[in-house]
Amino acid sequence: MSMDRFYRYGYGRYLFSPDHLGLPKQFREVTRCLVRKDHDCGKFLGASKSCFVACPSTDEVETMLALITEKLEKIGIEPVIAIKERAYGQDIFCTKICGKIIESQFCLVILDDDIKTISSSKPLNVPNPNVYYEYGIMTALDKYVIPLQKDGQELAFNIQTHDTIKYLPRTLSAELDKAFKDAIKVTQEERSKYQDTDAISERFLIRCMEINGYIRKGSNWFLSNQVEDTLFTAFGHAEREEYLFFAFLNDKDALRNAITDMQVIVKRFEAKHKELSENINISSQQADKISQDVEEMEKEPTATTIVIASEMGTMSPRSHIALMHRELERVEKDRNENISKLRLMENSKFVIVFDTKLSQLKEKVMVEHTALDNKALNIPLYMGDTNSITIGDIEIAFKGPLL
Repeated sequence: MSMDRFYRYGYGRYLFSPDHLGLPKQFREVTRCLVRKDHDCGKFLGASKSCFVACPSTDEVETMLALITEKLEKIGIEPVIAIKERAYGQDIFCTKICGKIIESQFCLVILDDDIKTISSSKPLNVPNPNVYYEYGIMTALDKYVIPLQKDGQELAFNIQTHDTIKYLPRTLSAELDKAFKDAIKVTQEERSKYQDTDAISERFLIRCMEINGYIRKGSNWFLSNQVEDTLFTAFGHAEREEYLFFAFLNDKDALRNAITDMQVIVKRFEAKHKELSENINISSQQADKISQDVEEMEKEPTATTIVIASEMGTMSPRSHIALMHRELERVEKDRNENISKLRLMENSKFVIVFDTKLSQLKEKVMVEHTALDNKALNIPLYMGDTNSITIGDIEIAFKGPLL
């Protein structure tokens, strides 16, 4: 699918979090604008229970629109009628037209001609260019479309082969009832298909990881900011003392994003690795200084009595030594915690599970990963498919109970 990619659950990201946007996985994101170069879209196909209605702006269609609105609202679908939408101070095309088409569950287009009067005796039927343009967008997005045209009129030559409902005033109500029933059935089946295959399979893979001791990291994890907005879900394994960054890839767009996200994570980890290393060095220097001071005071406590009296009030040398021991414990605790974090970071791994249709691309992905600029931190990559994956000395089989 070149125009869109499946939006992933975001377990702490947009995995993208959990679902930090609250969007179910079956909605697919349109990543690029259809008409503007280098313009990010970000709308989600079929994300609303609505029907986008494209129609000419004439008095003749008002009665039709009232009937369409009534029938849609009766079945729980919001009618979005382009000519009645307002987008003050906004990009009209994105907000009022294209964005609404993308998010609709299905679309309806009224292809009735505009009536132009050239002379009092010769009216001319002219296709409405705006309606045909919107119809083209619907087609490009592979939307489910209900085309309507008054019986007796002709379609433009390039859509004459499209299956179009030819209506009469007396048949319109029945035609709409049948068309809406079919649209609901088809679009709901499409949603269920994505939910049953992709959302459930990803959930199943993550459950298998958890069964094997890999526990998903929460938002309070010290590396959450480094991973949360990527395609990867972070796991930790207490016994193996390692972190895993897991992604399930089922289309090429997600694959390209995953390769980029690996680069981003490595860069972020290198910055965090440097920060922790510097903090460890500072803590070590502080610990050495405190230890030396304590050692000197314990050797000659009376010699420091005057200094302590001036800096600490009435605190005795013995009390001051006890205070410095507590400070030393705190500094050493911070240092040890940072050392532990550093060790876990250095024992991190990327894990990618490929859908069957992408398994032939594993070698190319490994080449891209090997080319990463890992100056301070080398995060190895392990790859598998929906049958199993081997991570070091452990094999995780993606098999459920036989029912």
